[in-house]
Amino acid sequence: MKRLFHARSTATARLLLLAGVAGAATAVSADEPTPSGDVLTVYLHDHGDAIAERFTEDTGIEAQIVDMSGGEILARIEAERANPQWDVVYVQGHGSVHRLYETGQLLDDGWQPDAAENYTEMGREIYEQDPETAWWPVTVNAPALLVYNPDYVDAEDVTSWDALHDPQFEGRVGMPDPAISGPAYPYVSWFFEDDMDAGYEFWEQVFDKGVRMYRSNSPVAEALAAGDIWVAGLEEPNTYGEVEKEESIEVVYPDEGTPGAARAVGISADTEVSDDAKAFIEWMLSAETQQYLTEIEHRNKYFVPLIEGAEPNDLLPPNQFLDQVTPYEFTDYEWAGEVEEEIKRWFSDMAQ
Repeated sequence: MKRLFHARSTATARLLLLAGVAGAATAVSADEPTPSGDVLTVYLHDHGDAIAERFTEDTGIEAQIVDMSGGEILARIEAERANPQWDVVYVQGHGSVHRLYETGQLLDDGWQPDAAENYTEMGREIYEQDPETAWWPVTVNAPALLVYNPDYVDAEDVTSWDALHDPQFEGRVGMPDPAISGPAYPYVSWFFEDDMDAGYEFWEQVFDKGVRMYRSNSPVAEALAAGDIWVAGLEEPNTYGEVEKEESIEVVYPDEGTPGAARAVGISADTEVSDDAKAFIEWMLSAETQQYLTEIEHRNKYFVPLIEGAEPNDLLPPNQFLDQVTPYEFTDYEWAGEVEEEIKRWFSDMAQ
């Protein structure tokens, strides 16, 4: 069953939360983790250089960032299963990370970060589904928003997700490949949770109308801006990156809902630097770090922080597209992990 979460914010709360950022920063630096002397290897998608430099500066721990797409990260982890080369994974898709946990690939020694006590209401609702689980939500966003180019499409023709298989847009709909793009799987799986058969039927119609598949969300955004495609499901950070650049893009929040996904972090069960890995997670879950990541010049700054004391980028709703905070709907992460291989395999077969 999908869970509906709202990112709540008021002017008064915003002032109080921002006032707590300095305190959160002090708490993180006060721990003063002792570096192990080994390099911490982190597999993640986006923010790589910004994270590595700031983390080392704040903690003294050297980090090696391996920056790949979400799908490539998961494929590499699977390929290395007999000899893992990573210590921490930070990737989009709560179901994907939970599957790593269920298959014994995440460190599960009973440790929980102190920073988890500072989760926002939305963060707690995700975390407290199973607070003993050995992975932690860091941020949330929409793995896809329904978008269109107004130079080619009228607003009244794009009001629901059914626009993705509307005959008038045949050959002009784009999407990222779930086998490669991390956000693409939580996007497409959202249509399957209530009824698997209905999910297959929906996406079969999309393929029948000649959907164009791209490796990731960035080329989808580029194709939309260029007019090569007219309608797409586009990840929230890419969408608002285009809005910030004042590209021709409109955003629709359909009545059927807007999928949500957590970007989550976990530690390899085979790590030899578990203390450094735990320090990284505490650091990622600090208000100072979360605020920093929403402010740097990077397209992935458009996310909702899950720690008290950090605020999302001002371009996110409420805005000209939606008069409230985004009502994300999250799939159940156990279900999403269980059916991931099946759904991805089906999309791979359809794309051939």
